[in-house]
Amino acid sequence: MDTDRPHPASPAFGTDDPVLAALGDAGAAYRARVAAWEAVRAERDAALAEAERLRETAERQRRRADATSHALKQIHRTVFAGNVYDMILRACLGITGATRGLYVTCRGGDGRLEVRAAQGVDGYPRAEPSPFVEALCRRVLEANEPLVCNEGTVDGLPVPGPDECFRSFVASPVVLMRDLDGIVIAADKAEGDFDPDDVETLLSVGDQAAVAVQNRHLELALQHAYVSTVSMLADAVEAKDPYTHGHCEMASRYARLVAERLELSPRDQAVVCYAALLHDVGKIGVSDGVLHKPGPLLPEEVELMRAHVRVGADLLRGVPALEALADVVLHHHERYDGTGYPDGMAGDDIPVAARIVSVVDAYCAMITRRSYKDAYSEAEARGELERCSGSQFDPAIVRAFLDVLDTPEALDGDGDSWGECSVLPVFAHIRELRGAPLSRPAAT
Repeated sequence: MDTDRPHPASPAFGTDDPVLAALGDAGAAYRARVAAWEAVRAERDAALAEAERLRETAERQRRRADATSHALKQIHRTVFAGNVYDMILRACLGITGATRGLYVTCRGGDGRLEVRAAQGVDGYPRAEPSPFVEALCRRVLEANEPLVCNEGTVDGLPVPGPDECFRSFVASPVVLMRDLDGIVIAADKAEGDFDPDDVETLLSVGDQAAVAVQNRHLELALQHAYVSTVSMLADAVEAKDPYTHGHCEMASRYARLVAERLELSPRDQAVVCYAALLHDVGKIGVSDGVLHKPGPLLPEEVELMRAHVRVGADLLRGVPALEALADVVLHHHERYDGTGYPDGMAGDDIPVAARIVSVVDAYCAMITRRSYKDAYSEAEARGELERCSGSQFDPAIVRAFLDVLDTPEALDGDGDSWGECSVLPVFAHIRELRGAPLSRPAAT
């Protein structure tokens, strides 16, 4: 190859050659088009990358929204079981992708810190906060803003214990019921670093938990208002007939235990318990002369006495939270063989709650002294239940009740006439729908 020969496009050939000038122009135009195409491709790649970033962000936000929605539903459910701290912590970990953490409260005049819930941090919540946890929480409380650490250390804090060496963490204040309640620490995110969205989420969880707690307080207030109505009705019955003093409470306790042994639903257990407590409320409409008559009743007086089941049912139907008890009160004097009153129902046609109340009411009446009879011994009362099993009483319920009598739970555990019962039936039904565990009414 002749390396000394000039390239056709070089100035040595001259710039006045039209062919070479045209070739040069064409080359320049081609290079310009290539540059423009490269710019378009770079712009397209940037747009695609931005679209992918937006898609990933949207997907991440969708997953976060789904997790937040699920967690907040669980908070609203769990607050009825009294385990709100653990559920708030679980919600915060699940939403942020953290794998472990703590919920620390700060209450009282002394501002003492207490670990209320823990996930994946050994020793808690039983142990007192370590110096590291104490100092971390104090710093968040003093600043009243979240602290994010994705490097694993924070200047000015004590050396963490072996199980508190977090790779990364975010500590955020939690406000419940307009008061600073404490701090949630979410640590060791499974993927990536904690970001501003994580911090915002932790703050919003506290807001939603406050709503759940406030709803719980309102529900408790309403429930206690209804329970006061129940108490007033039960007291009115006992004031009317002093021989029934303690009878309704005893029947309520036995009925609850039998319903639990038969594994009835939470709502049906509540119906049974409250119906047993109020099964004689209709005696308010029976004259004292009939109630306290020492001898046998005349046929007309028997009819007056039997009318107490309809009076009681009508009274309870007028109270929305107690109307589920009406049919039980109405039919608790039906007999298994169909010879009872008021409707002569038989066998399984009698509501199961009424069959339970029938057995426990009869037993409690037998072992109690009345104006017209002396008290039976417990052995005599048991024998009478067995003798009437299959005729007056449902045999399965008699067996369950006799088993209950042999348990320590059959003894009275408190002096609260309505403390034997769980939540009212209407609230028990709501909890069943929400999937929340059933528990006894708690003091507010």
